[in-house]
Amino acid sequence: MKSHLEEHEITEAVAGLELEAAAEEHLGSCVSCRRQVSAMRDVIDARRGDLEAEAPDWERQRQEIMLQLPSTPTIWPLRRRLWARPLLAIAAVLVAGIGLRALWAPAPVVDPGVGSELPVEQILAEVDAMLADESIPGFELLDQGLDDAIFDNGAS
Repeated sequence: MKSHLEEHEITEAVAGLELEAAAEEHLGSCVSCRRQVSAMRDVIDARRGDLEAEAPDWERQRQEIMLQLPSTPTIWPLRRRLWARPLLAIAAVLVAGIGLRALWAPAPVVDPGVGSELPVEQILAEVDAMLADESIPGFELLDQGLDDAIFDNGAS
């Protein structure tokens, strides 16, 4: 049988966890181990009491804040309230009118002959020249060292 409980067993006893049968039996018979468990519980209880004593008094703080707030709510003067709603209504009507005008406005007519500066024949000639070129753009440097025999089907 062991002489005393190990530290983790004492900690388990303080936490209220279930101990092994031998440790439970030893704790029941050993005064020294019971004192250690009791001393640890006293330390934890004392610290818990200190923390509760240091806790702020939330109710007192709430009352202090409530005293700093004005007793009556701030109300706009009647003069301000009388013209605020009509101005908001006018602004809403203007925004809606401008938005509807933008939605229903006809699209501007564009003359296709005005914007074209290159003749159609020149554009078609450039497209034909690009299509006639068999090299892949961007791969010119890679194509220089390749042998055409590699691409023949079945050649080895």
